[in-house]
Amino acid sequence: MNDTVLLSKQHDLALVCPQEFASRMLKRWTTPCPDGLGQHASTALVTLWRIMGDTFRLAAIEAASGVQSPWRILQPPTGTGKTQGTCVYAAMQADANRRAEGATRPVGILIVTRLKEDADNIRDTVNALAGRAVAVAHHSGSYAKPEQLYESDVVVITHQAFINAKRDTKKCDWRPWDRLVSWRGGKRLLTIIDEALANVVDESSATSENLGFVIGLIPPEVRSALPQQVGVMEQVHRVLLAYTDPDDLDNAMSMIWEEGGAPAAVDFAPLISVMSTLPYDRIVYDRSSTKDRTRLAERVAETITAVQSCLEQFAYYAKSGQWHSINTAALAVPLDAPGPVVLDATAKANFLWDLFEEKHQRLAVPAHARDYSTVTLHVARGAGLGKNAMAERIRERMPRIKTALEEAIGPEHSVFMCVHKGVEEVITRKRACGESWVERLNFRACSIGHWGAVDGRNTWQDCDTAVILGLPYRPQTWATNMFCALQGAQNDQWLQSPEWRQFKNVRQEMEQRQMSVSVIQAINRICCRHVIDAEGRCPPADIFLVLPQDAMGDAVLDDIRADMPGIKVKPWDFALDPAKEKKPRIGSSHVRLIDYMSKQGSGAVSLSTVQHDLQLNSVKKLRETLNNDGHPTTQALRQMGVNYIPGVGRGSKSYLVKAA
Repeated sequence: MNDTVLLSKQHDLALVCPQEFASRMLKRWTTPCPDGLGQHASTALVTLWRIMGDTFRLAAIEAASGVQSPWRILQPPTGTGKTQGTCVYAAMQADANRRAEGATRPVGILIVTRLKEDADNIRDTVNALAGRAVAVAHHSGSYAKPEQLYESDVVVITHQAFINAKRDTKKCDWRPWDRLVSWRGGKRLLTIIDEALANVVDESSATSENLGFVIGLIPPEVRSALPQQVGVMEQVHRVLLAYTDPDDLDNAMSMIWEEGGAPAAVDFAPLISVMSTLPYDRIVYDRSSTKDRTRLAERVAETITAVQSCLEQFAYYAKSGQWHSINTAALAVPLDAPGPVVLDATAKANFLWDLFEEKHQRLAVPAHARDYSTVTLHVARGAGLGKNAMAERIRERMPRIKTALEEAIGPEHSVFMCVHKGVEEVITRKRACGESWVERLNFRACSIGHWGAVDGRNTWQDCDTAVILGLPYRPQTWATNMFCALQGAQNDQWLQSPEWRQFKNVRQEMEQRQMSVSVIQAINRICCRHVIDAEGRCPPADIFLVLPQDAMGDAVLDDIRADMPGIKVKPWDFALDPAKEKKPRIGSSHVRLIDYMSKQGSGAVSLSTVQHDLQLNSVKKLRETLNNDGHPTTQALRQMGVNYIPGVGRGSKSYLVKAA
């Protein structure tokens, strides 16, 4: 029998030999284009591929034996062929299935990737490698027929499709899930998830304002027809209002009820249905607008749906700024997926896997598969990096950003900028001069991506420079939702002081680690993902990054260094905002001194006279200020022609001299 097909004596499975997989991957990796990838290999890379093969094989064996496998987490660094390896293994598995004899069970594979275009590319690559149609993509842009799902050795779907199929099982509709995991060979035995899943938790939130808004829109005839649903909505609103206190500190949280402790259980589907028909544009704005009607209908439906989720699960109160809300969360991913293996390049920083606890297994991979010594990270520090501050100030900041970048790198560079969506809209919009800010940047090319639409994309892989402006801070409920969805609802003590294991504030740790994951993902969208030699180096690249001046900024920088070994870190002499002019504090002795000297005639005034006239206890600190040429008080005095003449020697007097 061919070496690519091994029969498991225990389970009689058609399995791929890990060593043969590593050899096949090495050949594809090093063969020049167009037949191969034309990349450089190393012993560390080959070892990594063998570990991938071993992991896939073991996951399939456990799934066939009925064992619920832990989620196996592999961290192949960016640029080490995790997606290509998935395609090669899938093609080899399809070949092994075809060669299987007698009672040998074929192994079906489900591949889960981030984007629809990625799913299509993986399908095409697997089929090309197999030399026949063995894989099918199934997503909103290309639905596969039921018979295609049933016959195909490999089904490729998106993260969102994976999560949606599991959501349907909560409604007792198992058909979408069964269509993905069942095929002509029985149950599929291996699930390969390319990159960490996005949206692993379903978060639901309704503010007191939105609840009041929805309740106020319910017509009398709906109240009469659906008294139970309307009554429960009003009851939840009253419960939430009972928790609100305008004098409470921001970030206040309290558990309202644990799972099963809700005051009522009711199906809101009829209410959502009837409310969706209302002409909100006319009711609210007294005008006809399809856009307004759609937007308001979505707001109403989301609010009612959030209340439904809160009633079915636990619920807690949170305050953020002026907003008071009721919140809940639930795990969206199917933990019982067959033989799950996750290929996550940022697994080390991703706190999600810590929360999986015994449900996951993080596997060791070679430490020196990549070398980032050709990458230079230029780090500046700043404030106002959140989406609101960045969007509000970007027009004033862009001239400074343009100047700083054009001074740092030459026009021959190709630049990728990662910003907030609101910033992207501003800097790509045509201005009065006929050009957008992006078009005015003097580089060979400049492309823009925004947070939430960057992870996993290859769009910018030929850029040699990345500029990260602004950071994707999460809402303060995000970490609580994630933790409670995976660890269960917590009590008030934890909500107010979230300790877990060695972490005194696990919410803060989660927020920081998620920030690191996002930044590392954005950095690795450019050419540093490409390996150019046997040591795992990449083409020269520059990264420009503005981090906050706090512990989070320090921790993110440490995580980048850990994830990108060998990277060179240099300070970037850049400030997003000009230095604020320091002015003497109103009512201080400095303000009184400036006012005093403005009223003096020309000539000298001794410091002892100043002390007496201004009733100062001491002039020691005043002397220190006047000796500092850069102090705002000294500069203000100089502008009115006043200079400080310090005394020389013990007992000598010091003077302020005003020019004529």
